[in-house]
Amino acid sequence: MRSRRFQNTVSKSPLTLPLCMVLGSIVWFWNMHVNGLLHSDGSLAALASAVVTTYIVMETANRFALLRIRSNMVAAVWVIGVALMPFLHHWSAGWVAVPALAGCHYVMFHTYQDCNDSVVSIFHTFIFLGVALLAVPQLVIFVPLFYWHLFVFMRCMSWRGLWAGLVGLILPLCFVIGWSIVVDDYTFLAGRWDSLLSTHLPAAEDYVWMSDYTSPRTLFLAFITLLSLVGIVHYLRNYYNDKIRTRMYLYIYVLQTVACWLMIMFMPAVFDLMAPALMLYASTMVAHFFALTGTWVSNGFFCLTLLAAVALTLLNLGIWAY
Repeated sequence: MRSRRFQNTVSKSPLTLPLCMVLGSIVWFWNMHVNGLLHSDGSLAALASAVVTTYIVMETANRFALLRIRSNMVAAVWVIGVALMPFLHHWSAGWVAVPALAGCHYVMFHTYQDCNDSVVSIFHTFIFLGVALLAVPQLVIFVPLFYWHLFVFMRCMSWRGLWAGLVGLILPLCFVIGWSIVVDDYTFLAGRWDSLLSTHLPAAEDYVWMSDYTSPRTLFLAFITLLSLVGIVHYLRNYYNDKIRTRMYLYIYVLQTVACWLMIMFMPAVFDLMAPALMLYASTMVAHFFALTGTWVSNGFFCLTLLAAVALTLLNLGIWAY
């Protein structure tokens, strides 16, 4: 029976997420020890950001019933994905952006078909997005995409919502400008502006890291791309099994995953900043596939995925030499 397969047992077990968090923490601290970052505030701050994001992801999946079953699989996949990124177990702007993006979706999903009372939620959604933009200015590409989500999928956009979104978007920037004036230090603002202006069409040298097929970044990108493609294809073939509301939520995750892929392909220099965001969006589609299938093929693929994740972690940590 489907429910007796190993894949489904793991998906439904309440112990899955705690076990993944313990294993992920061991991997993180091991990586800190190997690289001499055990007492680094930056690495601990990145870990704290990953933990906060895990909580938001879990709350979003449960609050909006993304999987149709009682499961913490979305958060578990996110935690495993974080463990697969030892090259990012240190503080970076991406660890500011990813909890902000997770908060964006949690707030935005409350606006579904609520044109009258959605203005405040839209305002808060774009405040989170504004924080993410301050961390990673290249995410400005997401601004029209979020308006598209609100208009087409959430069906809540109005003129008031449009202006509320714009005000929410620039509010974090206004606070930073005000603080810079008070302390008379414009270094951060200049850095954000330079980061945005330095974005350019990719050159051949920007793809050098992709040409090394055994590098941790290339292996991680290939692994997550394969899993998310499987999850997206499965969802698009079986979307009718979900409620209309849930379909709208998952369509958003599909588009955001594709947007992250495109950003990495056309701006490979920002891979380290975009990798946590890609994992954030891909985790939902991967979890949807593993939690809601139960054939012998999907069960075998699940077991192979677990083995590949273990092997990839050992390779990236340098424990298993290739």
